[in-house]
Amino acid sequence: MADRRASVTARADETTVLREAVDRLRAEAEGLRRAMRTRGVIEQAKGMLTERLGCTPDEAFGHLVRLSQDTNRRVADIAAGLVGLAAPITDLAADTALQEAVEEFVRPVRHPPAPVEPAAGPVPAAPGALRPAPVPGLAARYHLAVSALAAAETPEELARLLHEVALAPLGVVAVVLGLLEPDGALTLLGSHGVEPRRVSQWRRIPPETGVPLATAAHGGGLVWEFDAQDTGGRAPETGRIVPGRTACAVPLRSGDRIVGAMSLGWDGPPERARAATRYLDALAGLAAGHLLRVAAAGGGEPGLVVPGGEYWFRGVLDAMFEPVLVLSVVREGGSEGAVTDLRIRYANAAAGSAPMIGRRLTEVFPGLVAAGPFARILDAAGTGARYEGRTEDFTRTYDRAGADDPARADGPTGPGEPLTLRAVPFLDGLLLTWRAADGAAEPAAGAGDAQRLAGVGSFAWSPGEPGPSLSPEARLLLGLDPGRPGPVGAAEVLARVRPSDRAVVGALVRLLLGGQRPPAVDVAVGPPGPGARTVRIAAEAVVDPATGRVCAVRGVLQDVTERHRTEQVLLGVRTRLAEQQRRAAAEHRTTQALQNALMGAPDEPDPPLAGLDHAARYLPAGDHRRVGGDWYDLTALPGGPVLLAVGDVSGHGLAAAVGMSELRYALRGLCIVGAGPARSLDRFNVLLCHRGGRRIASVLCALLDPAARTLTWSAAGHAPPALLRGGAAAPAAGPTGTVLGALPESRYRDTVQPLDPGDTVLLWTDGLLNRRDADTGRPDRLLRAAEEYPAADLVGLLDHLADRLGGPNPADDSCLLAVRLRARHEVVR
Repeated sequence: MADRRASVTARADETTVLREAVDRLRAEAEGLRRAMRTRGVIEQAKGMLTERLGCTPDEAFGHLVRLSQDTNRRVADIAAGLVGLAAPITDLAADTALQEAVEEFVRPVRHPPAPVEPAAGPVPAAPGALRPAPVPGLAARYHLAVSALAAAETPEELARLLHEVALAPLGVVAVVLGLLEPDGALTLLGSHGVEPRRVSQWRRIPPETGVPLATAAHGGGLVWEFDAQDTGGRAPETGRIVPGRTACAVPLRSGDRIVGAMSLGWDGPPERARAATRYLDALAGLAAGHLLRVAAAGGGEPGLVVPGGEYWFRGVLDAMFEPVLVLSVVREGGSEGAVTDLRIRYANAAAGSAPMIGRRLTEVFPGLVAAGPFARILDAAGTGARYEGRTEDFTRTYDRAGADDPARADGPTGPGEPLTLRAVPFLDGLLLTWRAADGAAEPAAGAGDAQRLAGVGSFAWSPGEPGPSLSPEARLLLGLDPGRPGPVGAAEVLARVRPSDRAVVGALVRLLLGGQRPPAVDVAVGPPGPGARTVRIAAEAVVDPATGRVCAVRGVLQDVTERHRTEQVLLGVRTRLAEQQRRAAAEHRTTQALQNALMGAPDEPDPPLAGLDHAARYLPAGDHRRVGGDWYDLTALPGGPVLLAVGDVSGHGLAAAVGMSELRYALRGLCIVGAGPARSLDRFNVLLCHRGGRRIASVLCALLDPAARTLTWSAAGHAPPALLRGGAAAPAAGPTGTVLGALPESRYRDTVQPLDPGDTVLLWTDGLLNRRDADTGRPDRLLRAAEEYPAADLVGLLDHLADRLGGPNPADDSCLLAVRLRARHEVVR
C-alpha cells in the first residue's frame, strides 16, 4: 500500500513539473512575441548609430539605453525617433523634447566609446555635439508601426495595433479595415474602437452604395467627412461608420493596385486631421500589405462563417459572464485527417485579456492536456457530441518562481478551484465554456443571497446519478440541511413532497426524461401546518443532438407559498364579489319592477277628477343603477277633495322603493279616513321614529277642494307648492317643517291657499333641482321656466320644465305633478 501511494505521489509530482515547464515556455514565447513588435525599429536605429558614430552594435545599443534613461522614454520610442531622421514622411512639428535629447547623444566621435551597460542615473554627453535636423514625431510613429504591425496575426489585431501604435496620438478614436472582393464589394475584416453592432450593419458594402469607404476603395482618393459644427453645414448621416467629429476614408494600395480601404474617426479639429495626409498615405500602404498577409493566413484555415463571425454574435458572447471560446478544428494531413488540436477563432471578454485569437488551444491553455479533459474535447470536435465534465483549474500559468503569470492574473477563477467544462458543437468546431464547479449555484458573487431573498433555488441531475445536485437555497426550500455535502438521494427529495402531490412530480419526471419541456407545477412540501410550503418546479431537459438522448436535467425551485395563499384569498373574494353582483342585479331588477308598477299610473285616475286638469311625470335617474325613492300620488278622496302628494325616501335600491310604497299608501289611507295633511304627517313621523330612524323621508301633502277652491297643504322637510296664476309663478307661503323620521316631537301645521279658476298648482321632488351644477339647485329657475310656457297644456308644461332643468338627473330620480282648476266647471255631488 505504501509503495502504491509513493507511485501516485511521484506521478503527481511529474505532472506538476511538466505543467510548470510548459507554462514557463508559453510565457517566454509570449514575451518574445511582444519583443518582436519593436525589435525591427531598434535594429535599424542601432545600424544608423553604428555607421554614424563608427561604433559597434553593442556600443550603439548602449547609447540608446542611455538616451532612454535620460528622457524617461522607452528604447523603442528613442529608436523610432532616430530612424525618423533618415526617413521622414511628413512636415509636421517635431517632437522637441526627443530632438533635444538626441542632439546630446548623436555626435561625431574620434574613438568608439566603450560598451555601455544600463546605468542607474543619467550619463553626461560628450562635448561638441552635432545638431541634427528636426526629428519629425510622426516619422518615429511610422517606424514603430512598421515593426509592430509585423506581429499582427488577425485583422482585428492589425486594426488594434494600427490604432494604438500609429494613430491614437493624433486623436484617432476608431479604425475600420476593409478588403475588396472580386465583385467590387468591400468586406470589413477588422476594427477597433467601433461598436460591434455598427460594424455588423456595414459588414459587406456593395460598390454602388456611394459610401465614402467604398468610394475610396474604388479610386476616389482620400474622402473626408466633417460634422456640422466644423463645416457650418448639415452633419453627414449616410455612410458614417466610425465615431468622432471628423472621419476620413483612405484607400489601401499594394503597389499600383487598390486592395481595400480604411476608415478613421477623429476627435480633434479637422485642421489637424488634414495636416496628416502624407502620414495617412504612408500608413495605408503599410497596412495594405499586412492586411493581405493576415487575410491570406486566415484562408489556410477558414475563419468563422455566418453567424459566428458576425459582430452582433461577438457582442452576445462578450455580454456573457462566463468565459467562451469559439474554436475551429486543426486536422492532421488535410481536411480528412484526424483532429489533433483546436484553434481559437474568438474569445469573449470574460476569457481574459491575454492575446488568444489565432493561437492553438494547447498553446494558450496547456493545463488542459495535463488535467485530462483535452482528449474528451477532441472527441467532441471529431464526433459532434457535446461534452461536459469537471476538471482542475487549467487557466493559471506559472513563472520560474512558481508565481502566477500577470498576463493571466485577470482570469475568471482562483488557483486550485475546480471547474465545470462544457464543449458544444458549433459550425466546424466547438464552443468551449467553463465556470466554477459549485453545483447548480450561480457563480457570480452574491447570487446565493439573491436566490435566498427571492425564494429561488436551482438543481441539476444527470442520468446515472443517485439524485439531483441541489443549491443551498433549494435545500432550504425542501427543508433539508443546506450545509450537508454531496448529492441528495431521489427518494429523500420525493419524501419531502406531500403524498397527494407525488404523482404530479412523477409525471413531470417522465416528461423530462422523454425530452419534453413540461409546464411548471406547484407542489406542497413538508407536513401540513403553519410551516408548510408551496414550491413551484420548472425544469427542462438537455438533449444530446448527436444521440437524441437526455444528458442532463436542470431546473429551479421557487417558493410560491405567499402567492398561493394570496390566490386562495383572491379566489374567495372573487367568488363573494360575483355573488354580490348577482344579488345586486336581481335586486335592481326587482326594484325597477316595483317602481314601474307604482309610478306607472294610468292617464286618468279612478275615479276621475271632476273640474281639474292634471299631468304627472316620473323621471328615473340617468344612471339606471341608482333607483331611488321619489314618488307622487294623485287620488280623488271620498267627498270631493283630491289628494296631491310628492315625496322622497332616503337611499337607493330595493329598500328605498319599498319604503316609498309604504309611505305612499299609508299617507293615502290616512287621508281617506279623514285625517288632514298635517295630522297625517304627525302620525307617519311617529311611525318612522318608532322604527329606529333607519329611514327618513321628505313629503309634501295637500288636499285640493275644487268646490271650495282651496288648497290645504303641509310639508315635512319639502319645498312648498308653486302657484301659477296669470302667467306668474310664485311659491306658496307656509312652514315646511322637518323631515319625517328625524325628531319624534316634530309637529306639522296646515296652510290653506285660496285658488282662482285657471290657477295651476305645481309640486316636485328635489331630484329635479339638486344637481352637481349649483346653479340648477335654485327653485327660482323652476318658476322662471314655468312662466316661459304660455300654453295651457299641462303635459307640455311638464316636458318643458324637465327639458329646461337638464332632463333626468344622472344621480337621482325625480317627480313632477301639476293640477289646474278649470275656469268653468260644475261641481257634481
